Amino acid sequence: MIMADVDAEAQFQTAMAMLAGNSLSADWKRAAGLIDAAAAAGHADALERRALLECRGVGRPISWGNALDSLAIAAERGSQSAARQMILLADNSYQQAGSIELSPDDWREMRSRVRIAERLSAPAGAGRVLSASPIVHAISDFASAAECQWLIAVADPLLERAVVYNNPTGIDSGRTNQFAPFNFSNADLVVEVVRQRIANQLGAPLACLEMSQVLHYGVGQEFVLHCDFLDPQALREEIARNGQRVATVLIYLNQDFEGGQTSFPRLGIDHRGRTGDALVFGNIDAAGNPDPRSQHAGCPPISGEKWVFSQWVRNRSPDRD
Repeated sequence: MIMADVDAEAQFQTAMAMLAGNSLSADWKRAAGLIDAAAAAGHADALERRALLECRGVGRPISWGNALDSLAIAAERGSQSAARQMILLADNSYQQAGSIELSPDDWREMRSRVRIAERLSAPAGAGRVLSASPIVHAISDFASAAECQWLIAVADPLLERAVVYNNPTGIDSGRTNQFAPFNFSNADLVVEVVRQRIANQLGAPLACLEMSQVLHYGVGQEFVLHCDFLDPQALREEIARNGQRVATVLIYLNQDFEGGQTSFPRLGIDHRGRTGDALVFGNIDAAGNPDPRSQHAGCPPISGEKWVFSQWVRNRSPDRD
């Protein structure tokens, strides 16, 4: 391995260590500079991560075009993750097994087939209204089957016991399911496409979206009745810094299970979406106050496994200063 390769690998690993977890205090500017330097040296994994920086606008203007260019070069340089993302984004085709090696011309041609504006667009219409107050909307075909397969496959090896907010240990007997958080190390362009689509659906800035999660429920696993809004008394400082959770979006990633509905007992709603369907609901009332009627539960499957993409949305961008 030549010295330039060693330097690029060291730069990349240093940057990834800096951005591990979900720390708002991470030195994003320095880490992004290290990733850019490694990418400029042709480091495939750094190029794939640079794509994420470009679509998020970290240290640069948001550019999906530049992000896709970086992803195509990463695939050409041998990144299998980038290759699979590019195939999905170009052809809406999910490929899990086998090595993918194409010529530079083939990757450029595939890059040209990505219709990113269409992928980022929210489905037409507001969906089916299950409740007007608080808002609960069901939206069909919000994500493609290939996107759902991708999200499950990426999340599966990352699963751990799900935690609850504002708990010293995070562990609560009322939440027995698993989750996989998508921090910078785990996210990718497919995840970001789904996140941007959610932001567009709600008319919210992307920065108002919290770190996304995939939730997994095995037989008997559940999340008992709870509300997603933050307690305005116990978490006053947190809300002042980073905003209130005003909305929640769930995307059902599979349908081959029994039971497992999302239940809103105060609204008389028990909902189960099909693969790719979304459920959007508000957590506050018209005056901006927490709405206890939004209380809901993730009911346990009685057979099979349930997979859900979960996204909390704040009413302001987090304070990163």
